[in-house]
Amino acid sequence: MAMTFSLHESIAPGTYEASVCSAPERLSQRPTNSGVRIRVQKLQIPSVEVPIRRPRLEKLLAKSLDTFPATLISGRAGTGKTSVAVAVAKDLPRVAWYSIDSTDRSWAVFAGHFAASLETAYGETPDGLVPTPSSVETVLTESLAGIADPTLIVLDDVHHIFDASWFDEFFNLLLRSLPENAQLLLLSRTKPPGPLWRLRSKAMLNVIDEKILAFDTAETATLLESLEIPAKLAEVIQSTSFGRISKILQFTGNKSPFIPPSLSS
Repeated sequence: MAMTFSLHESIAPGTYEASVCSAPERLSQRPTNSGVRIRVQKLQIPSVEVPIRRPRLEKLLAKSLDTFPATLISGRAGTGKTSVAVAVAKDLPRVAWYSIDSTDRSWAVFAGHFAASLETAYGETPDGLVPTPSSVETVLTESLAGIADPTLIVLDDVHHIFDASWFDEFFNLLLRSLPENAQLLLLSRTKPPGPLWRLRSKAMLNVIDEKILAFDTAETATLLESLEIPAKLAEVIQSTSFGRISKILQFTGNKSPFIPPSLSS
C-alpha cells in the first residue's frame, strides 16, 4: 500500500525508508507494449527568449540548488520563472525537465512522464508507450533508483496538478526520497496548498517569489540601455512597474528586447 503524507506533517531529512531509495531495476527496463503514451516534447528543456541575462537571479537560484533539496520559484505568468531556470539548467550535465499541463492531473499520465524525464536526463529515449504506473511509492522507488550522478529534477508549471488527489502524497514522499545527489526545482504560478513553513523551517525547501523575481533598478537600467532608452529613467519605471517585465515593456512602448535563445548564453 502506498504511504500517505500531508503538507501539514513535519518532514525531516533522512527519515524515509531505504526501500524508497533503492530498486533493482530502472523503469527503462520494463516492457513498453501498452500503457501511457509519452509526449517527448514535454521532457525537453524549453527554448526561451529572455529580455536580458540576469546574473543576480541565476546566482541566487544556483546557490539555492546547492543549499536546499528543493526550490520553489513562484510567480505569475511573465515574471521570468522559466527563463532563469533554463539559464541555470543548461549548464548542468543531468537535467530531468518535465513541462506539466492540465492533462497531467491523471496519475497515470503524470507518473509515466515523470519517470520518462529521468530516463531522458541519462540519455535514454523513452518509448512511445510505457506501462500504466502503479502506486506513488513504487514509481518513486523505481525512478529515483536510476539517479547515479548529480541530477536536477524540474517540474515546470506544477500548479496544474496541485488539486490532484495524489499530489500531497507524491510531493511529500518525493521530498523524503530525494537522493543526496538530486535537487528538485518547482516552477509554479502559485504556491502549493497547505503551509510551507514546516518545510522551510527544516531547510527542506527554499522559496523564490515574485518580489525576488522582480527587476531591480540596475536590471531595469540594463534593459532600457538595450532598447536605447536613457538609463536615468530606470528608477522611475522600475518603481512604477513594480519590476514586472510586462509592465516595464508598457512604459517602453512595447519594444521587443528579447534575445533569441542562440544569443542568450
